[in-house]
Amino acid sequence: MTTTAHSTTTPDDTSLIFSAALFLLPALALNTHAGITLIELAILCGSIFYSRRLWRERTTLFGSTGAIMAAFALTFALGLASLLTTGLDFKFIENPLKALLVMPVIGLVVIGRPKGDWFWYGLCAGTVGATCLALYQRFVLHEPRAEGFHMAIMFGDVAMAMGLMSLAGIQRFARTRLSLLPLLTFAAGITASILSGTRGGWVALVLSVVPLYSYGRHAAGRRIIVFALAGVSLLAASACVPELGVRQRFADIAGDIQKYRDGNPDTSIGLRLENWKGAVRIFSEHPLTGIGRANYEQGLNDLVARKELSPAVSGLKHAHNELLNAFATEGILGGFTLIFLYAAPLAFFVRRLRHDPACRPYALAGLLLVLSFIDFGLTQVLFVHHIGSAFYAITAGALAGLCIRHGHRRQE
Repeated sequence: MTTTAHSTTTPDDTSLIFSAALFLLPALALNTHAGITLIELAILCGSIFYSRRLWRERTTLFGSTGAIMAAFALTFALGLASLLTTGLDFKFIENPLKALLVMPVIGLVVIGRPKGDWFWYGLCAGTVGATCLALYQRFVLHEPRAEGFHMAIMFGDVAMAMGLMSLAGIQRFARTRLSLLPLLTFAAGITASILSGTRGGWVALVLSVVPLYSYGRHAAGRRIIVFALAGVSLLAASACVPELGVRQRFADIAGDIQKYRDGNPDTSIGLRLENWKGAVRIFSEHPLTGIGRANYEQGLNDLVARKELSPAVSGLKHAHNELLNAFATEGILGGFTLIFLYAAPLAFFVRRLRHDPACRPYALAGLLLVLSFIDFGLTQVLFVHHIGSAFYAITAGALAGLCIRHGHRRQE
């Protein structure tokens, strides 16, 4: 069936509603207290309203994303099982439960036919707003690190992820009046991350050059590589401005490591290293089931009481490393479930990049999202925070839905 010009240029009310939701996801994530919660409520309402259609057309809507949905479903099921067997505390199941929203998101995006451009506009609004908020907190309120409405690490990491995803939109806006939109978004995301002092995000910027070159040059030409290198240069240049604290943050790494070697773990890096040692000890004692999602803090405190860890780590609630935290709290199955949570969307987006030129911008954005979260997870546990778990699940689902939708358009 051939789509008429009228149907592609005049969106109906449903398309406008879904386009607005697609815009608001990145636009509100960092700039309001309850932005992600509002999006989750919208998804829940949409899921109820379209429940019959989602079920009736499940094969068409979700067929190619079965692995993604299985990964999130397994994450929830394992989290629930962990709490039932090692200690029931429902606050630890909240984020895995909300991550199940990835399932209806994919179908709702396909059904709702949102205009994909609104996602790029939302990224721009979200990163520019985050930068303005960060500038206000750093230079008006004189806070040491910008944190928006969340914590500094989550604020900086999500801003960096949004900035990197924006590079995938270069192809769409090339030779238009908005050709600088991806560059503006990218620069704003980096700036917000720099002002947050979140070093893990800066590593993602450097590592992103490889996938951008491998896949981005086909989707958006060599300009995408120039933009990525410009971002690395911006980070390097920020080290020359003492007020930003970037040089000091880098300098602290070597100093903290030396202090740890000298027996003083009470530094940012030292606490992480001691915490990681504790996570390995906990996993070695509970390799099959882990100590339980709700019991990590108690596990560290027990090791401190046995004088196997420094008292400096007492009270820490997670391992500050996504994979170590999964192994320590949920055992072998938990660790491999986390790997699956990364691998399933990663494989989907790579497959679309290779075989479906029509959806390459969205597939590249999805690839950059997953790779960013893998990098961020080396020094933080994003999935125990609402903003981290929800943003990953909903954005991955929305981008997968856009990929499917564009694939459908090719066949219409």
